[in-house]
Amino acid sequence: MRKQQKTVLWPSYLDSSKTRKEGRKVPKIKGVPNPKILELQKAAEKLGMKPELEADAAYPSAPWIKTGKILVQKKGTKTQTMMKIAKEIVAIRQQTRK
Repeated sequence: MRKQQKTVLWPSYLDSSKTRKEGRKVPKIKGVPNPKILELQKAAEKLGMKPELEADAAYPSAPWIKTGKILVQKKGTKTQTMMKIAKEIVAIRQQTRK
């Protein structure tokens, strides 16, 4: 089996309004309410992860909703990557509010 150099991230992974059963992978307190795929892409770009956007992709447990996904360069574990991106989205949202 070959080693993958990319990590797949779906908006559901970071969505604090979802349950773990619905696909959230980060703690609710660290998550972001209703993250958009473009926010994930912008956060990954700011962190230097070279994201690849697939806007028409559907999350496997909800194939009728085209949320999109991003592929980012693998740097550390998937959980660490998700936490960094969630933190960056929070920072981006705070900057746009001001």
